[in-house]
Amino acid sequence: MNATGFDADVIIIGSGPAGVSAAFPLVEAGTRVLMMDGAGGDGVAGDDEIAPWKKMLGRELQALLPEDGLSPKLRAPTSRRIVGEFQRAGYVRGDGFVAIGAYARGGLSQIWGGFVCEFGAEDLAPWPCSVDHLRPSYAAVTERIGVSGSATDELSDFYGKSGPILPPLPLGPTAARLFGRYVPGRCGPGFAVGAARNAILTADRPGRKACNLSRDCLWGCRRGAVYDARFDLAALARHRTFRLVDEALAVSVTARPGGWDIITGDGRRFCSPRIILAAGTLGTSALVLPLLPNPPRVLRLLSSPVIAMPILVPGRLGRAMPKEGYSLAQLGYRLSTGNSSADYVTGAVYELAFLPVASFANRLPFSYPAGMELLSAVAFALLVATGYFGGDYSDNTLEWSRRDGRCLVVVRGGFDVSLPNKVTEVTRRLRRIWRQLGAWMLPGTSLAPPGTDVHFGGPFAMGLGLAHGTTAYGELHAAPGVFVADGAAFPSLPSKYPTLTIMANADRIGRHVAARR
Repeated sequence: MNATGFDADVIIIGSGPAGVSAAFPLVEAGTRVLMMDGAGGDGVAGDDEIAPWKKMLGRELQALLPEDGLSPKLRAPTSRRIVGEFQRAGYVRGDGFVAIGAYARGGLSQIWGGFVCEFGAEDLAPWPCSVDHLRPSYAAVTERIGVSGSATDELSDFYGKSGPILPPLPLGPTAARLFGRYVPGRCGPGFAVGAARNAILTADRPGRKACNLSRDCLWGCRRGAVYDARFDLAALARHRTFRLVDEALAVSVTARPGGWDIITGDGRRFCSPRIILAAGTLGTSALVLPLLPNPPRVLRLLSSPVIAMPILVPGRLGRAMPKEGYSLAQLGYRLSTGNSSADYVTGAVYELAFLPVASFANRLPFSYPAGMELLSAVAFALLVATGYFGGDYSDNTLEWSRRDGRCLVVVRGGFDVSLPNKVTEVTRRLRRIWRQLGAWMLPGTSLAPPGTDVHFGGPFAMGLGLAHGTTAYGELHAAPGVFVADGAAFPSLPSKYPTLTIMANADRIGRHVAARR
């Protein structure tokens, strides 16, 4: 604590993608930044030293638990541990909603899918900022984390090109066969497919190696090819004005003269004139709600409903199982679903051969053993495609109460009444499109439980004039000096993957706070 009585000029709560992105412009401007991290050590204690089978199956064989509707990335042992610790804390829980957050170094970037893209003008129409406001931040984040894909195919403009794009990884054989049949315009209006845009290196960088196609993406890339916010923490630590505090789980924020106090679970107190909340949408919500005067007991929480579609490519039957590859998305696609440019579904295509087959066996109209036998026999000819719908198709509520001085949040999940018909329409159109590309959509297309997407936003929207709203820079109207820098400040949630925009918006907020100081 310095002579002003503050521990730092700015305190950032959360060490994930939003937190580190807000921190860089601050420390580069000479601002003293203290970052609070709820995890201890590097958040992955012992993972690099355990036997490979334990890394893949878990110390307690968690990966062999019965199918629970979660995506493969959330069934991996590291994912179960990180999400489990968040859920066991008991401050945020779901009711018909998979409440996913992280008390871990680097946040959810330890276990994310890596797909990144920029929001376009149509996506940002409800926002108080434009693409031009975000473009410098998109460029800075893209350059920093390393993004590969195509800068010239039919989807390159849709995914955005504000920053440098590395060459894409080679497609797996099944995805390559599907893509080889694609001719722009022949699959009907409003459909396009192209190389996936992934935060994965295809060229070495200092301290990180390019992907070597070892197929271990879901279990933690040992080469550092897939972006993880912990890489940025190492870079931030080289700034003399940056300090990271371990095992400092923020449980409440209270006003003090000229600033704010943050109280940790073990009773420590940190203070600063400005706070940036980047604890993930659910974690941030639990900290913001007690700050508001007479806040609504129920707020809307946006999420992106998602479907999964198993796809058989008959031309690959009888071919050899690929020995090399990667578990991240191979292809991405866009399908228009209405007259407006903002009405679309987007998703990704994965090679099943590079994913755990058990995650899909129960989704087929067979017994689990029969499903496992079928998938194991034809995995090298199977793809899995996702389809994300915009946040308007979600119907989740965030309710809260107080207990022992803490804010308890319950998220009740649901879908908009129009979603079933929209899913039927989209599935029908995609079935025909995959058939044109030489593939068959198998029975078993499923709508994941609310929250499985982990694309959250909306409670404290930027530009909302109410007390629980925030300014164009995420500053709470009811608590000046407190900024919301993660998805909780999103006014809308398109069907695009949001992580890159969360990071770019946090960078934009960090620049604003640095300039205002």
